[in-house]
Amino acid sequence: MAALLPLDLSKNLSLFTVPSPRPRPRKPINPQANKPQVPAAFGLALIPHLYAVGSAGFTIYDNSYPRAYRDTLIKDTSIDKVRKQRILRAEACSLNGLETIGLYAASVIVGNYAQLGTSTLNSLSIGYLVSRCAYTLSYVFIRNRRLSWLRTAIWQVTAAYIVMFWVKAGYKLL
Repeated sequence: MAALLPLDLSKNLSLFTVPSPRPRPRKPINPQANKPQVPAAFGLALIPHLYAVGSAGFTIYDNSYPRAYRDTLIKDTSIDKVRKQRILRAEACSLNGLETIGLYAASVIVGNYAQLGTSTLNSLSIGYLVSRCAYTLSYVFIRNRRLSWLRTAIWQVTAAYIVMFWVKAGYKLL
């Protein structure tokens, strides 16, 4: 995996998945050193929203009143029912990601506070991100109610990664 991504897995990458708790200097000494970074978990929560807005068309989404997007989309008659349902699922998936990111961020901070091993922090963080990607894809693209259990199972795996941060940190701090 390290060959596919320019990542050094011997370093602690967990804090790159959530907003950094360290303050950044106002004027960087080296402009190349502090490139703007989008934390991965936050980006994964926003991708379904961007997909929803792009799929529905930018005429339906009103940035001055974004909370009306869902109602406007439901009332719109130019979009077929299947596509409309997929867009609504994408929007719901984005909201789910934003609702759970606080718990995930807290778990990463607790794991770092407990000084869990780098490999543990990286495996839990990457596991969370991969399962979150799978959850997003299943949420948006699975239409069949009989297969909706798969989305729930993937969400439970994602939640298990969060819980494992807390359990491992708890055992480490005993």
